[in-house]
Amino acid sequence: MITKIMGILNITPDSFSDGGKFLSQNAALKYAGYLIDNGVNIIDIGAESTRPGAILISEEEEWNRLEPVLQKITDMAHKAKIEVSVDTNKAKIAEKAINIGIDYINDVSGTYDKKMADIISQNKTKLFLMHNLDVPADKNNILPKGADPTHELIEWFKKRIAVLSDLGIAKNNIIIDPGIGFGKDAEQSWYIINNINKLKELNLPICVGHSRKSMFHILNEKHSDNYEIETLTVSIALAQKEIQYIRVHDAALHLQAFNVLNKFGNVGT
Repeated sequence: MITKIMGILNITPDSFSDGGKFLSQNAALKYAGYLIDNGVNIIDIGAESTRPGAILISEEEEWNRLEPVLQKITDMAHKAKIEVSVDTNKAKIAEKAINIGIDYINDVSGTYDKKMADIISQNKTKLFLMHNLDVPADKNNILPKGADPTHELIEWFKKRIAVLSDLGIAKNNIIIDPGIGFGKDAEQSWYIINNINKLKELNLPICVGHSRKSMFHILNEKHSDNYEIETLTVSIALAQKEIQYIRVHDAALHLQAFNVLNKFGNVGT
């Protein structure tokens, strides 16, 4: 299976890694063009931070950030045969984005807006379904110590998918995301990464969003600003395990590395 690279575009002032960089319309459009020129597979656009300690914003404010650029980015991407995902947990935002023509909804809440399932079902939109215990993430609320994190995830996904199926969402439109950093400490996140193949028993595509996450802190006492080398190393390992999607900040770096690896027949984009 070919691993698809999702390039992150945060139109936020407070995201943990790149908050404020692409908040203006010009900056967002310029960076979207950069991602497209570098051949990213999917542009994942978000307008609300869900980092630990983030303050949730209103639906109106989220749409005010998205509306000036979403149609333009979608048109640019589709012209280049690149897909677009919108990172939101609000059903009305998802509906507006789907009406514009986006390809995926990336819902880090696990679709707990009751209307989200209806929107996804009616439009047959593909859904990134992420495991979480809280949104925004709460460092003090994590999976039980001593439990097998992958078992906890599998049971959660089974229950959530059953609920979504009853609400009319086709299983083949769901991509599961273990939610690295959401409800897991660093050790649990590393365990999930190392045992990611266990999630394949669910017979669904898998997306991993490990980019620049705090799990890398335990590798070095001198914390990096971006952890790009660490992120890329994990991405390569995931691609070699045939994980279908990886969601990363420096998509151009990943595409360069994957193009080299593809010469060895290991991975492709």
